[in-house]
Amino acid sequence: MQPEEYKSSIAVIGCNKATNEFIAKAVANKLGMRYMDLDAYLKYTMGGISASQALVKCGPDFLLESMRDAYSQAADFEGVVMASSALIFCTGADDIIKNCYTFIPQRERVDIRRIDVKLRKYMDVDAFMTNYAVACDMCVLLSGEVEENINAILKFLEDTANGGV
Repeated sequence: MQPEEYKSSIAVIGCNKATNEFIAKAVANKLGMRYMDLDAYLKYTMGGISASQALVKCGPDFLLESMRDAYSQAADFEGVVMASSALIFCTGADDIIKNCYTFIPQRERVDIRRIDVKLRKYMDVDAFMTNYAVACDMCVLLSGEVEENINAILKFLEDTANGGV
């Protein structure tokens, strides 16, 4: 891989938000990069309201468009390690996956029941599962415990990108 082909950011996406955040923060710290919470960024871009509040106040079309816009914008950021909940699979994670080295911890299965009840009621479950399956095919799947996953990301970057992002 040539240096100009290196991706400039890293994303950790999955069901357990706390685990994703811990992994992403640890990797950011070890690499001297900035950490970014994609769920918080989505909330910020929607004027400080949560995804479920946006759904109730503005409807599903507004929420999905806001999600697409926020994830697309975040994909253009450089030098960050991002963490995202599985909510990203409602719209797909295409831009993030294309622009970031993307990792999905697999210790817990994706359980759609873990998504907020209000959101789950309006979401397209088939699209969610398809987006998740596509993302898994395009990402590095992590199967270890948290510390093992942090080391696996660092090793992947060393092997694939000569330690660079």
